[in-house]
Amino acid sequence: MKKRYTLGMSVLLCIFSLFSYASHISIEATGENNEYVIEENNAEHPCITTQQYELLEKRCADNIKLFGLESFAKRTMTVTLGWPLRATANLSDCSYYHISAYVDQNTTTGVIQDFNCGTNTYDGHRGTDIANWPFNFYKMDNSLVEVIAAAPGIIIDKHDGEFDRNCSSNNLTANYVIVQHGDGSWALYWHMKSGSITSVAIGQPVAAGDYLGVVGSSGSASGPHLHFEVWSGNTVATRIDPYSGTCNSLNGVSWWSAQKPYKETGIIRASVHTTDIVFPPCPTTETLNASTSFQIPFQGPGLSPGYAKFYIFIRDEMNGLTANMSILNPNGTPYLSWTYNSTSDNKVRTWGWSKLLPTASGTYTFQAIYNGITCSSTFDIVNPSGIDDGNLIGSVKVYPNPSNGKFIVETGANKNMQIEIYDVLGEKIFQSEISKENSELDLDVHHGIYFYKIKDSNQLSSVGKLMIQ
Repeated sequence: MKKRYTLGMSVLLCIFSLFSYASHISIEATGENNEYVIEENNAEHPCITTQQYELLEKRCADNIKLFGLESFAKRTMTVTLGWPLRATANLSDCSYYHISAYVDQNTTTGVIQDFNCGTNTYDGHRGTDIANWPFNFYKMDNSLVEVIAAAPGIIIDKHDGEFDRNCSSNNLTANYVIVQHGDGSWALYWHMKSGSITSVAIGQPVAAGDYLGVVGSSGSASGPHLHFEVWSGNTVATRIDPYSGTCNSLNGVSWWSAQKPYKETGIIRASVHTTDIVFPPCPTTETLNASTSFQIPFQGPGLSPGYAKFYIFIRDEMNGLTANMSILNPNGTPYLSWTYNSTSDNKVRTWGWSKLLPTASGTYTFQAIYNGITCSSTFDIVNPSGIDDGNLIGSVKVYPNPSNGKFIVETGANKNMQIEIYDVLGEKIFQSEISKENSELDLDVHHGIYFYKIKDSNQLSSVGKLMIQ
């Protein structure tokens, strides 16, 4: 079974004031929808097969006996579960996952129902699938999302060394860890990255929050995700659903110490890119083309001069909600803003826009707000126009600006100067003397954005932007 998620792209070409922080501009964004396909496990190809469950039960029973752990589970405490994943310090995204499937509560073949009476599951699914997102293989390759113990206990089985870049369901085993808790319950951590499994030995304890491995795509997996499964006893028949809800028939109360919402609607990444993101077929790692620094003049591959790509990544998109995006100047005032309106529900959505970068040096913020949740990232604009700022000369004015190519240049100085004109790629296209205080300038060039540099005999200079319509 394939799930389709929507990738939206929109190009909005707008001209803004560049050598001073621009005025607030609000634009309604419209988009062109493109779809990309993500494989997910299904009833015919579950995360764990019947044969694997039988083997796990036997292996764990043998290990419990071998290491004398029969007395450990005295059922004298009630276990509560923490979240089984965490982002590493190297990941700056606002979040890092989405739920691709909950436990299937309906045992009737061909009918599915999750704990919330919804259909975010597949037939016979016994665990909770938590997928890396966005950029699942990039996160896996760089070990950016770790699997951690949801509760204290003893490792009663683990396995490593299996291929971890599977892209479709199969009968292969995974890299995994199984932990028995003090109340006799078990937690299964499945699909982990090869070579990442904890060095803690079978029969040894782990505390809540201890490292167990890295999210991967080993075993019957169609992409990097954690299959997290909880049993109240020592057989798969005792499985529970850690979530409480109207349609949970397996257990009456939540096992989470703090249960997360059924849908965690919000933007979990807002980032700036030099050009389009590349989403290749599984298992090739995504090409982010992300950047936090832009040298002006900037030319992104496939983009108009001076433009970059601004992307948002929405989790649990809801029809009717509006996302509000802003590029904020270094002083916090808006440089540019636009909106995106959701027209359907989606587990995940990626949407991108081409926007003209500011050109005044400084650290800017790309901010996105959706469902009351704010996500942002910063980027630097470095060395506007590729020309050294030098020492500004008095009150230089070039007007009207924008114009049709005819300008008046006022230097405010009673001496001759020189003006140089550069295009957005930093190439000098014009040079002329300026006679004393006022000069007329007539540029026979295509419409667009250009930069000027004015200097006197002492090489003092002033720089600015020209806009030709």
